[in-house]
Amino acid sequence: MSTNKAVVALNGELKGDREEFKKLIGEKDIFFIAADGGALFLESIGFLPDVIIGDLDSLTKAQYQRYEKMGAKIIKYPVEKDETDGELALQYCRERGFNNIIIIGFAGGRLDQQLANIFLLEYAFRNGITAFIKEPGLEMGIIDREKVFFQKIGVGLSLIPLDEKVTGVTVTGCKYLLESGSLLRYKTRGISNIIEQEKAVITVRKGLLLYILNQLK
Repeated sequence: MSTNKAVVALNGELKGDREEFKKLIGEKDIFFIAADGGALFLESIGFLPDVIIGDLDSLTKAQYQRYEKMGAKIIKYPVEKDETDGELALQYCRERGFNNIIIIGFAGGRLDQQLANIFLLEYAFRNGITAFIKEPGLEMGIIDREKVFFQKIGVGLSLIPLDEKVTGVTVTGCKYLLESGSLLRYKTRGISNIIEQEKAVITVRKGLLLYILNQLK
């Protein structure tokens, strides 16, 4: 396989334009995986899927056959299954050796689906995959030891524990600092910080944090 990098497109609402997404996706040597209707999302921003995976209930037969004629591999699952199409896409990445993933098409839709999609980041982490959810003005990822943010002055930063208790949390370069503190999943202490320095660093001794970067208006 020529690349270990993939974009997984979910069936979300389009936020931003083509150029914004192209900046987020970056390099040209990228493999595109569509979770069902994510194929339409990809096409709307100027890309075509290499693989379409899922139960295909968001695509008509004519649509997925058209993608197939354009070279996409179709992997169809039954509607009644234990995984979402997004999780199936991540499983495909794990099985094929993609370990650097950007997830797009997250915005909009049902709240339960959005929450499940956020936890795909933890699925990826626990399977040795580096994954981020990215939309124009939004980025999410996992912190298990250290995360450094460069040139993000003025960007909103929230830290949400994925474990019941995350300990040894240190935050530097932000409006609200923390030194070897603890963040609890049922408390909101890590919400709505702001990066104030050219370099902001988050370190964790034990546990997993979800970080969310929001471009503040």
